Amino acid sequence: MKILCSALFTVGRTVATPAEVTMNHGGTGGSDKTLTLGPGEYITSMEAHWGKKDDHTRVFYLKFVTSAGNSIEGGSTTDDNAVAKAPDGFQLAGFYGRAEDEVDQIGAIWTRISAKDLSLADEEESSGSGVLYGTTIRNWVGPTIGQHSDTACYRKSVDFDSNNICPLGYGKEDTNCQAQCPLSYPVQCSLECIPQNDDCVLEVLSKIGSVVAVALNAATGGVFGDILVAYKTAKWAITCAANVVNVVRGLIYYLRYRQTTAPQGDTAELLTAAYQTDVVVYDLPVAVCACLGLPVPKNARFADTVLVIVEGIVKQAITNGDEIISTGENVLKLLTGTGALNGTDSTTVDDLQDLINTNSTCGYELKRLTDHVVRQINDIRNSTPDASPNDVRVKVYKSSIVMNDIPAVTNLCMGELLGNKTITAAFETRDMLRKTFGVIVDQLIDTGTTDMGKDVAKDDYMLKVANMGLVVLSTIDPTGIAYMASQFVQPICGPTAYLGEIDDGRLSDALGLTTVDEAFVGSYGTWTKKGDGIVHLILESVDIYDVKVVVHSGGDNYAEVKVGAGETVTWDATIPELQDKTLYLDRWRPGILGLPGSGGGSLLLWVPRSSEGGHLEMHVRINPS
Repeated sequence: MKILCSALFTVGRTVATPAEVTMNHGGTGGSDKTLTLGPGEYITSMEAHWGKKDDHTRVFYLKFVTSAGNSIEGGSTTDDNAVAKAPDGFQLAGFYGRAEDEVDQIGAIWTRISAKDLSLADEEESSGSGVLYGTTIRNWVGPTIGQHSDTACYRKSVDFDSNNICPLGYGKEDTNCQAQCPLSYPVQCSLECIPQNDDCVLEVLSKIGSVVAVALNAATGGVFGDILVAYKTAKWAITCAANVVNVVRGLIYYLRYRQTTAPQGDTAELLTAAYQTDVVVYDLPVAVCACLGLPVPKNARFADTVLVIVEGIVKQAITNGDEIISTGENVLKLLTGTGALNGTDSTTVDDLQDLINTNSTCGYELKRLTDHVVRQINDIRNSTPDASPNDVRVKVYKSSIVMNDIPAVTNLCMGELLGNKTITAAFETRDMLRKTFGVIVDQLIDTGTTDMGKDVAKDDYMLKVANMGLVVLSTIDPTGIAYMASQFVQPICGPTAYLGEIDDGRLSDALGLTTVDEAFVGSYGTWTKKGDGIVHLILESVDIYDVKVVVHSGGDNYAEVKVGAGETVTWDATIPELQDKTLYLDRWRPGILGLPGSGGGSLLLWVPRSSEGGHLEMHVRINPS
């Protein structure tokens, strides 16, 4: 690391690894001074001098001292000064404060010397569950989900279930359940949600419910029809191969996991183990049905022909492992030899070899997930035949497939997207995939439990959905899926959903921390998945006025914290109180004529749930503005 100090105007640091980047605070001017740190050397103290210039306070002098006794300084000393020293075991990690053409305020951020920086591309090993095999990218909220596409949106509404309970992501209103305002529109304004830092100045029309209903129908209508058109144009044999190859990859991974954790003896024992997994019991039969052109039975009772083919493929996987899907020729032999594929009129070995070479799993995992969503809703319907759509919705929203599987599988695609797209584009695509699954889930809940009348009968509709299974997702890239999804996903305020449990990281990365205007600029913090279940805010004022910070959770006012001028105040809450919602801060401060106002800026982030407790710590910088 190098420290740069340009007298009065700029302070910065350059990090050489993993990729060189220079981070500057301030403008341009002065003469650069550079201190390059040696191996194991780190900054232990920062001295700052300040004074008035043009009626504004400015930083005039900075000095940094290292653990090896080296130092760097720049600027002119003044009578007003202070020294910030690193606590034992800590080192300089960055700066916070205010700067434009010159440095107005500056503070040091210290971090533990033993701390390891976290990046999106850090790979985490799978648990061997078979849902995800290999490695995946860290699941972070990212920078794009909070971006808004309109000036406002209408909050989606659903009815209570039979026990007067709202589904996850919805809050109780007088007569129904209203969606909590999402990250992209975090400010609640009656039946509307508006973007960060906007003010609710217009009263929402009382009859907005009918508009919401019409818009929601437009958002969800025809999602399967659009995909089915693309599905019919796909090459059938290649589609068949794509499904079987990806199922076999998952099966082989699972068998290796079993052999390394609980070694098995012979083929019969491995076959018994394989038949205890969803990969063999459900995923492979569904793939074989797609190959044979057979409908997927509603209750997953597959024909004997399908099960014979499944058994043949499983035995080949146990006996020959990766070899059966290593080349296009071998895949063709597997499909024709087991009877999964009878005709290959338009298929060549070269086509199948191209499929093998891509080594892509994103599309198939999305298709597989959709099959499981259909199965989950059918299971709930079969076990509770008298349940209303609202009862089904409450159960589905709290199910593992919604809370865990959809976030995990869509995040799997990030690994492939980052190979040829920017981080921003990759996050945008992942966010769109999650919105798509939201529409799919809602449509299955609503139409799967009512008579479609003149359109399609309930059972026939469910069979068509299961038969289709979004197989087309296996043969097109994620960008194409996102474009197709954008045709029917509308800016209706459903709750922020399908984010899942968030991995460790800085708040700006992991939880999407953003500030608008000056009030909270310089705020920072960390999220850890394992912790004491506490949200800990440290509100640090550098303002000359007393202020009141208002804490909003999910769009609702949650708490008010008074912070005196120049004071530091702490505020705590538990994660279960705030989880799966936005956390939004604004500030009331005396303005013109001493009248208080909430303008000047805002802060926004997501508070996730965590099965390991979790801990969120944030330094909230309160600036004059």
